Amino acid sequence: MKSGIQENPEEAVRGGTEKELRHAHEELEQRVMERTAELVKALKDLHQKEHMLLQQSRLAAMGEMISNIAHQWRQPLNSLGLNIQRLSLYHDEGKLSKEVLDQSVDVSMKLIQHMSQTIDDFRNFFKPDKEKLSFKASVVVANVIALITGSFNHNQITIDLECVDDPIIYGYQNEYSQVLLNILMNARDAFETCSHHNRRVLITTCLRKAKSVITICDNAGGIPADILEKVFDPYFTTKGPHGTGIGLFLAKNIIERGMHGRLTARNTGEGAEFAIEV
Repeated sequence: MKSGIQENPEEAVRGGTEKELRHAHEELEQRVMERTAELVKALKDLHQKEHMLLQQSRLAAMGEMISNIAHQWRQPLNSLGLNIQRLSLYHDEGKLSKEVLDQSVDVSMKLIQHMSQTIDDFRNFFKPDKEKLSFKASVVVANVIALITGSFNHNQITIDLECVDDPIIYGYQNEYSQVLLNILMNARDAFETCSHHNRRVLITTCLRKAKSVITICDNAGGIPADILEKVFDPYFTTKGPHGTGIGLFLAKNIIERGMHGRLTARNTGEGAEFAIEV
């Protein structure tokens, strides 16, 4: 006669089910951990790519600024050279009086101070902002215009500034300046493929529905309809090997992600219009 404890079928089923549930739960936890690790890695990679894009944009902007400094310095350097030649000529002719010497020194020092100020402007332009501040639209626009005047004059482009209002902007001033620079450099480059002789860029500042709005309009013919929707895409460029395709992409990110505003582009009758709303 056999003896022993008979296993309850219901308990056996319950035990098997609980074991399966534990296994499924452990498997799910493992998958969640793996997926979380993948997401963390993807997020880290995205941040690294964004950092690289930002660095590339800054390097490209620095290249543009060095070119602008060259244009800004050309005239004062020429004036300094003429001033030195004038001193030499006056000395040879016996006309180098103390008055003439003092006048020449004064002119030379003013030219040197102007060149030094250009370097300070350049350095401040790329100094990273640590916190948001309030600044006037007219001030930031005037600062950017001062940096690019030489380059635009060299390319025979006139810049007009129309301050309908002078709104206060709250955000990162240097990054905002870089957005303006990117848009203005794109306008300058657009004229290279345009036969327009009366080259003009109009910058307007105004207040619209309690928001600051700066528009930059050119008369370079506009953006082709088939690429208008792509101008803010990363690595999209019409400049061939000379373009990085990240300037406008990062400009949009600065305004929309960093300052919770809007950056848009459209065609007007004569050219393109970019609008920055913060």
